[in-house]
Amino acid sequence: MGAMPERRSAIAQLKNDRHVIGYASGNFGKAIFLGSIDVTLLFLLTDIIGMPARDVSLLMLIVLLGDLGFDLGAGVVTAWAERRGIGYPRLIALCVLPCSLAFGVLYALPLLHLKAFILVAALLLALRGTYALIDVPHNTLLARVTSDSRARGRASGYRTLFSASAGVVVATVVAPTMHVAANATTAGRLAWLGVGAGLLFCATLLVSAWSSRAACSTRYVPPAPSPARRLVPRPDQLYGALALVALVTGFAVPMFGKTLLYLCTYVLQDATFAGHVLLTLAVSQIAGATLWTALVRRHDKTRLLAASHAVAAVGIALFAAAGAHRPLLHACAALAGIGLAGVFMLPWGILADIIDFAEFRHRERRETIAFAIMLVLLKGGGAAGLATIGWTLAALGYVPGTAQSPAVVLGMQALAFGVPVLGAGAAIAVLLCLDIGHARHARVRRINGERRRRAWEAAMPTGDAPAPRSAPHGRPHRPGR
Repeated sequence: MGAMPERRSAIAQLKNDRHVIGYASGNFGKAIFLGSIDVTLLFLLTDIIGMPARDVSLLMLIVLLGDLGFDLGAGVVTAWAERRGIGYPRLIALCVLPCSLAFGVLYALPLLHLKAFILVAALLLALRGTYALIDVPHNTLLARVTSDSRARGRASGYRTLFSASAGVVVATVVAPTMHVAANATTAGRLAWLGVGAGLLFCATLLVSAWSSRAACSTRYVPPAPSPARRLVPRPDQLYGALALVALVTGFAVPMFGKTLLYLCTYVLQDATFAGHVLLTLAVSQIAGATLWTALVRRHDKTRLLAASHAVAAVGIALFAAAGAHRPLLHACAALAGIGLAGVFMLPWGILADIIDFAEFRHRERRETIAFAIMLVLLKGGGAAGLATIGWTLAALGYVPGTAQSPAVVLGMQALAFGVPVLGAGAAIAVLLCLDIGHARHARVRRINGERRRRAWEAAMPTGDAPAPRSAPHGRPHRPGR
């Protein structure tokens, strides 16, 4: 009998969160976009278009450097657009079509018989630049669609569920299409793939922007004037702590997934098993996102993030000790995937809360550049992780396609198991020192709301009634609550 009220409560929660779920649906389109590029870009350029591998390596370096600059630039542009009254949802809607067109042209290159280095580089930079102008404001909207700490945790969970669902689509639709033999028929199929994925990207991001419009329906009143010459937020220990966690999230934790192919090929002697483990990780992350989203109602996000790091570390450590026992390896990978879901989803909700704490401390709010810096740290950490894998294996004498020496095997195991576990330990130590739970955030939010109300009243002519600003979730803002 007790299950029925609980089920009704869950349904009521989903109804109350419908605008947040609409916002989070944008992650489905973004994951289709990024997943398609991650899985197919190298194969598209080398095997289908026929670009030399050296040119492709240089192209990837240019795109990586451009990516980091685009994210920071998008943070500045997004802040400027917000000050001009354009708002995050409108900026997303304006940039969706150019980004989708560039995406479609990329997959039409084989059909158009275009492979000039300058042309492909310009197309990829245009693609990544327009995507940054969507990605930064969309992530920043997490701080606006809801102001409640628990609701932000649920929003992060919804985002992860949409991203994981898109990962299944990429694995079952996009990847098989790409790995068909390169011929004229395939070129046409790739072009249609680009069109279909581009339309899906457009649709989900437009739905997300429309669902988030109430969050920016009125002009934001800043807590205090901020000097234009300083772009980054004021130095703050909370930002510093989350920056360390972001570096671990980008660099250390993903080492397990990035080295799986090496482990399965040269340690387990079964290269095909890597795909099975990756699928287990993907499916278990859907279950993990559901679990952490349910727990965020009763537990602080920092504690849950520390717990998710611990679960991921235990799963990876058990995987290292499981030997060649396939069912046990799958079980360990599933445990690690549940932890990884929390590792990747919870920092975004915590960052939105930290922005409120920074406003309380410094009376200024720089949310766009804070989210942009977070993206740069994650991407920079990921790039450093790939470079570390390549440098370490080369230094140990790795030779592709041959039996590896004990030193190389030990290096692979250290990268796959040691680095993620040590990184998770460092993240846990940092997170346990953060006291920014739901209750404290609610008090800070009330104080920030009262300050904004006073600032609005001071800016109004004498005798005029103050017009309260809409709360981030679209309902009237009442400072006393």
